[in-house]
Amino acid sequence: MEQRQLIITIITVFLLLGLYYITTMPRRKQAKEIKKMQENLKKGDKIITYTGLSGKVEEVLEDRIIISANPDKIKLSIEKWAVAGLDDRNIKE
Repeated sequence: MEQRQLIITIITVFLLLGLYYITTMPRRKQAKEIKKMQENLKKGDKIITYTGLSGKVEEVLEDRIIISANPDKIKLSIEKWAVAGLDDRNIKE
């Protein structure tokens, strides 16, 4: 009886570890892709931040970027981690 309980416990642990792995892998992959995109920003890229601010990269610094925000071309300095992605929309400039 004790051996059966041990086997059931081991199977349960493996199932829980598998479920954890399956649920966290897509998030890790997406976070890695976003980090890579943030590190590879260059002048002229159109970006959008997590807060919805969009603009064009004017200058790339070590941990910050200077953007020209739409629609009035106001220059802002933001942290690289705040960039959610590249903005592929056609925004009238």
